[in-house]
Amino acid sequence: MTEETRRPQPFRIAARAMRQLGAELITSDEMALYELIKNGFDAKSPRTTVAISAPADSAAVALVREQLSTGRVSVQVALERLEKTLSSDLTIEQRVSALQQFKEHGTSVVALTRYLDAFLRHDFWIEVADTGSGMSADDLRDKFMMVGTPNKLIEKAQADRTILGEKGIGRLSMMKLGQRAVVRSKKAGAESWNSIDFDWKKFDAPGAELGDVLFEVQEGEAADESVKGTDIHVTELLANWSAAKVNEFLNKYVRRLQDPFAKPRRPYPIDVLLNGHRLPITPIPSWLLDVAQFRCEISFTPDLADTRSVALRREVTWKGGSSAETRTWTLDELAALVGVPVETCRNLGPFTASCYWFNRKLLVGTVEHPKSRMLAELNVWCGGFAVYRDGFRVGQTGGMEDDWLEWDGKALKTKGFMLNRYQTVGAVSITSKGNPRLIDAANRERLISCPEQTLLVGLLGDIIVSDLRSHIDAIKQVEVKQAIEEESAEESLKRSEVSLKNTLQTVEEIARAVPSSVQPQIEDVRRALQSQVEYVETIRGALQLARETRVELLELANIGLVVEIVVHELTRLTQSTGDLLLSLRKATAADAPLVGLIDNLQSQIKATSKRISSVDVLSPSGRNRREKFNVVAQLKTVVSGFEARFQRHSVECEVLVDGEPAISQVYEVRLVRGLIAQVLENLLTNSVYWVQQGLKRGEDRRRIVVELDTRASVVMVTDNGPGIDPSHGESIFRPYFSMRKRGKGLGLYIARELVEYHGGKLHLDASGEADGRLRTFVLELPREGEA
Repeated sequence: MTEETRRPQPFRIAARAMRQLGAELITSDEMALYELIKNGFDAKSPRTTVAISAPADSAAVALVREQLSTGRVSVQVALERLEKTLSSDLTIEQRVSALQQFKEHGTSVVALTRYLDAFLRHDFWIEVADTGSGMSADDLRDKFMMVGTPNKLIEKAQADRTILGEKGIGRLSMMKLGQRAVVRSKKAGAESWNSIDFDWKKFDAPGAELGDVLFEVQEGEAADESVKGTDIHVTELLANWSAAKVNEFLNKYVRRLQDPFAKPRRPYPIDVLLNGHRLPITPIPSWLLDVAQFRCEISFTPDLADTRSVALRREVTWKGGSSAETRTWTLDELAALVGVPVETCRNLGPFTASCYWFNRKLLVGTVEHPKSRMLAELNVWCGGFAVYRDGFRVGQTGGMEDDWLEWDGKALKTKGFMLNRYQTVGAVSITSKGNPRLIDAANRERLISCPEQTLLVGLLGDIIVSDLRSHIDAIKQVEVKQAIEEESAEESLKRSEVSLKNTLQTVEEIARAVPSSVQPQIEDVRRALQSQVEYVETIRGALQLARETRVELLELANIGLVVEIVVHELTRLTQSTGDLLLSLRKATAADAPLVGLIDNLQSQIKATSKRISSVDVLSPSGRNRREKFNVVAQLKTVVSGFEARFQRHSVECEVLVDGEPAISQVYEVRLVRGLIAQVLENLLTNSVYWVQQGLKRGEDRRRIVVELDTRASVVMVTDNGPGIDPSHGESIFRPYFSMRKRGKGLGLYIARELVEYHGGKLHLDASGEADGRLRTFVLELPREGEA
């Protein structure tokens, strides 16, 4: 072995490896153009222009050229076919000019073939131009021609502005778009342009090494010293940039390139021209967002010092709602739910997210915006959450082509009403400085896998999605329950009316069959039955009101529908009266114990009335006895019963009397003691549940306040949870209405009915708070004469 061969040797790279590297790192035409656009942004250009020249269908032109050169078509046929290849968006002048050029060169097969070669090479091009800082000849040589140059990465670390580039691979985008590219650039103050003519086919030479491929920086034409910027002109395009492809690029990529929900929204101007015509780049239309079933705002702001403070906040505003419903999680809760160390939660920087959910079946078009247009626009924007770093989209995240949150697989496993990418338009906003651990993959298609990226997927793909799906299901279940119960109640009422009718007829037959001595008892039976007839009519009135006002029907706390009980009891009563009538018909005057039989009928009717009364929440039992007691003591007693639950869920609760802590104050009332206890139990149970779901903005501790106002004789229960939308201020007191995952929607309904039965009132304080949500329940105690 010679000394030469023992000497350390550098890696030698084949020139064709550059082509392979470019194909791997720049995976699509869209990503290639994005790389070139962001160069203009980073160069502080006020805007960037993307001009595309595609006067014809290049694939069709290439086919005609091949057919012509191989003698399969004549010049005349070729000219006819070439006319059909011209783009429909050309102006009349452009079209006439193109046809004239074809005819002028159509003197022979050779002439037309040569012209078509030149036509494909020079008339189809993409140019990306900006008026940014530009580059000097040295910049072109030392920076632009160095793949992986760190100059932007260094600048990014030092600059106080957003810089999109950092990997130094943007120049490979030219190679993705076409076989040749000319880069012209000029700094302000320079006397002339500098340029490089790239012929990427040089890298394909067999046996060529990367160092063998040379390009020269040339001095170009002179220009005014104030002129600056960079133009990249790509020819011999590798793709057929038809009008359809350009429009698809515009809709699927350019329109979604920048965060549509950024606040404030100051998009970087990008001009796209096709054959000299500017194409409109419209933001997501407000009329589409207006028809969404709900809007959701999410923020992750971890407190590195306090793992028990609110870290993740979700606010949902339903269509027609005036305020948002909030849910919050602490760092400790998130770490437990996702199954990662709290330290990982700390390492994930802050982010915000917005999403709109659409039920496609419920979309209703208008004259101005028909449903077909709504769906077409929704198809442009749907796809779940797109990731935007510093306002610009990461790859094609959030599109139907990229399921980075793995929604589809989870949606297929989820039964019931689903939340999926096809129905959702969303954006996640991160920053380079705030999220240094969330790094783009080398091909910029998505974020690379790391603990922080896994956590982000867990927060959005598991916690938030599960929360929103349960939210949607809760609303859906209310609608389903309402429909089922209305239908069930209608059938039950019909059966109860038939039972009463049959019973009354039987009683009349009995009345005719018994002597006058027992007629007073029969009259008592008639009156009792008539009261039940009136009760059934009351329920029917409630049913009619429900249909007219969409108020849900009555349901019992633990037993079932009132009407079902009524039907059961009246059916049994019908059977009893029928049995009695049969006994009377068989009996003789001598052996018929008429008084006993009639007494038995009376007892049956009384039992039926008692049974109905005991389960009818509209008529609470009158057995509760009024008594004089100290409300303050009772409030403290009820609250003390929740101490273990408060401690378990880290809830702070205090009892106040006229704004002061409840210690030994006395406020006596005379009413049913159980009234306050039952209502307060219900309100505290609800508050404990909801403060675990979320805290209002600015709060970091779960708190409940029970306050007695002796002047107004009211008890108020307030928590700092997500609160209630004013549009639901009355709905929450209706049966079945519940936003809880497995809630029956009966507690508040029964509590209010009980309070009103005793002469009091239960309602939400309508004044609300700064965020518009309602959080205070007010129990107006019955006056002594009303209780």
